[in-house]
Amino acid sequence: MGWILRSLAALAGAAALGLGAWPVALLAFAYLVFSFRRSGARRSSIPEHGVLPRPGRPWGRYVLAFVLFLLALAALYAGGTFSPLLLSSCSLAVLLWPAVARNGVATGVVPEPESILLRSRLFPFRWHALAEFKLEAQGQARGIAALEGKLLVFAGRVPSAFQVVSVYALSHGDAEEKVVRALRSESRLLSQRGAHLLPLDSLDATQKLSLALDRLDMGTDDLEAVSSLPFDVFALRIEEGLVVAHRAFRVAGPSAQASIPPPDLAGSRRPLLAEVVEKVGEKHGWPMPDEYSPFLASLDASRTEPLADRFRTKGGDARRLVVETPGGAEVSLSRAQLRAVARVYC
Repeated sequence: MGWILRSLAALAGAAALGLGAWPVALLAFAYLVFSFRRSGARRSSIPEHGVLPRPGRPWGRYVLAFVLFLLALAALYAGGTFSPLLLSSCSLAVLLWPAVARNGVATGVVPEPESILLRSRLFPFRWHALAEFKLEAQGQARGIAALEGKLLVFAGRVPSAFQVVSVYALSHGDAEEKVVRALRSESRLLSQRGAHLLPLDSLDATQKLSLALDRLDMGTDDLEAVSSLPFDVFALRIEEGLVVAHRAFRVAGPSAQASIPPPDLAGSRRPLLAEVVEKVGEKHGWPMPDEYSPFLASLDASRTEPLADRFRTKGGDARRLVVETPGGAEVSLSRAQLRAVARVYC
């Protein structure tokens, strides 16, 4: 949130200069300068790899919100129409953002029934989906290094890794089409390296994401030392094989609401994802092959065959089906999962 407050402070200062309100502009720019000094002091006072403290109540945030409100009043007095609404909205956002961020509203999601989609609670046209990595062999974890986008790693007795696909769409149908298209493209690339993607049912994904998380302080440039970090959840954003942003979390307990952990810490050095995958594997391990691995491998190898010849259902209940491939691989999938898998591996 720091860079957002600084951007708003710069905006307020520039707007005040345009209106001739020099005292207000000086206050905004003073806050801007002070915020950089305070952030540096705060980073130096946090113990290495410790849990970051919860947001406090810095007086600068209230000053900035008050300045933006004064500018809104000045713009209204000057006869403005759009600017008063914009400035007052910025003032309200500055006041409420810590509570929003602390409660996970900004990254919160809700499940779409009978679907693999998760809809953002805050942004109605933002959609997400989780796809779990399934490896053909334990030594093929480096196949994950071919991923582009967002990666979630869960440590523990049974480690797991997920790709997060996020799209903008006006309707459920458009969102599902975009998500399936993205997963299909990724699955073709990953399958050449022994890794496959299993889309999660929205209810299963929501259960996985319903966690209260504390951010860990791990610096910005020490990803090579991630093997020694006692994280529970590790979020990474990858572009062209490089980790451009990350964040490690410790699970504080269950949460009543699901949210996607954000990789909101960017470093000046961008390590290769392959290096990070190797380091994480050394300390925490990667998922072991299970019954889904040969099932997905069989579907990937038979992409050109008719869908009716690639698997058959063997019964189930109202929500889940037992599915078997001609090679004998048998798994249980929800109906929404089965539809998504059939479209991804086509």
